[in-house]
Amino acid sequence: MSSDHQSNILSVLVVEILTQAALRPEFAFLGKSPSEARERFIGIVPGENTAVAQIASDGMNLDQKSALEVLLQKELAQHGLSATVYYKRRHSFADRMTLPDNGPTQPPPNRPGAFGVKMQLKPIPGVKKVIAVSSGKGGVGKSTVSVNLAAGLAAQGQAVGLLDADLYGPSAPLMMGIHGPISISADQKMIPHEKHGVKVMSFGFMSDPYHPVIWRGPMIAKALEQLFYQTVWGELDYLIIDLPPGTGDVQLTLIENVPLHGGIVVSTPQAVALLDAHKGLSMFEKLKVPVLGLVENMSHFRCSSCGHLDDIFGQAQIEAFAEERKIPIIGRIPLHRRIREASDGGIPVINLDPEFALYYMPIIEAVLRG
Repeated sequence: MSSDHQSNILSVLVVEILTQAALRPEFAFLGKSPSEARERFIGIVPGENTAVAQIASDGMNLDQKSALEVLLQKELAQHGLSATVYYKRRHSFADRMTLPDNGPTQPPPNRPGAFGVKMQLKPIPGVKKVIAVSSGKGGVGKSTVSVNLAAGLAAQGQAVGLLDADLYGPSAPLMMGIHGPISISADQKMIPHEKHGVKVMSFGFMSDPYHPVIWRGPMIAKALEQLFYQTVWGELDYLIIDLPPGTGDVQLTLIENVPLHGGIVVSTPQAVALLDAHKGLSMFEKLKVPVLGLVENMSHFRCSSCGHLDDIFGQAQIEAFAEERKIPIIGRIPLHRRIREASDGGIPVINLDPEFALYYMPIIEAVLRG
């Protein structure tokens, strides 16, 4: 069978699935009539026992996308196909603002955002200020900064929570020295662990540390929203969110849902890390998130034997970055064995060694001022 012929057969199949689904009340969001539902079909790319269905997602929310994806996967599986759904908006953001909503009533966007993000901000109950700690590149020490920032704020008498939002590679359980599953409240909400004066929630408490989380965007976004709103945070002055590296689904889900008081960008000083830091900073700026400052991690190597300082990653690049982007450097953290040992041992170095706590104090003060 030729690829074109196979594509035509699968197209007819998917269109029929959409037509029949539109007759069911739970899929009313597909359109007011079967013909509107059929118009959501964009195309299909067949493969060997696989198919990627392209569906127009205009007017659909995350739950509706997930429900339709499950239906298509179930129906196509009966034909021996492993299906994937690729959602694509057919209309521009401005056009979508005037389209009729065929699904459940949604609150209007609080404000428009860049990248087609629909800002429907919903505060986390009991949380006064949310601080997002971001990096464009992995391995620059963002989680170490997040953990010590949270512990440092708690040491200053603030009520603090830490949400480890890196669902693919959670590190807060190790760095905070917390192990074991979470508890569930009587109203079926998750109760965070508490240690070092910080309430901690991480997907790492609910997953096997030796097995990867192989989830696509909609599932990740849904899990993240549950961590935001289905956790018993209580009354918090600050919730520190340790974001995964990059500018993907997790970051956009956070920014389009949670009112952020400020963002912090973490980078090492070498050019390759700063290249990605530009992207993280631009994401905050375009989506109108106030940026509190830049943290330079691994600023220099400090020898544990003689105390000699060596700028092994250089300094000129970070200074040029800060000047170009008009962002203050609010912290310079050295590359030192003591910090690594504390993190691996599950104790924030800010609570373990007063000498190294001094490196994190400017970051804490910047957050308190902001």
